[in-house]
Amino acid sequence: MNNSSVKKLMKIAELIEDKELRDKTIALLKNIKISNKHFKKYKKIDIGKAFAAPSNFHHSYEGGLVDHTVSVASLCIEMAKKIEENYKININKDTLISAAVLHDIMKMFCFKKTKGLVVSVNKLDHGIWACCELYLRDFPEDVIDIIASHFGPNGPNPPKTIEALILFYADNLDTMVDSIVRPKKENAQIIFMGSE
Repeated sequence: MNNSSVKKLMKIAELIEDKELRDKTIALLKNIKISNKHFKKYKKIDIGKAFAAPSNFHHSYEGGLVDHTVSVASLCIEMAKKIEENYKININKDTLISAAVLHDIMKMFCFKKTKGLVVSVNKLDHGIWACCELYLRDFPEDVIDIIASHFGPNGPNPPKTIEALILFYADNLDTMVDSIVRPKKENAQIIFMGSE
């Protein structure tokens, strides 16, 4: 288990000032369960051992999900500070932090390692599934919207707030950095648009 990263993730969640939102976010992180009985068949991987993606993609190692989530949430906080400073605006950091630490939470149910490869084990996209679960748990609409928007302008729910844009760009940046920096046993290469 990646105890160090799990502790970092909990500390980030504790930065949420709104007590009700903080308590809901931490409770979900500590004990994620599926509310819908039809999805109980999916087995959860411990958050400290869960993969962020299938093989040959970002953070596709044991503990990759929590490492990615800590990195994304940290980037979101720093980006929010700089945007507030540069544009003299207020960003709802509580909803941003909650969304950042929960945006990929359902990936705990999405992947498993089989025959040396990390593979997807269900049909429903992790983002849609997270939004459904948070809706059932009475999370604020703003948190759900930010998570629903984390696929960006071409996703099913394009970002409509600065908080949603921050999560989208932080998530993509961390994904790309991991894909470049982390050595891959498979020698996979990232092809950038416009590169030959």
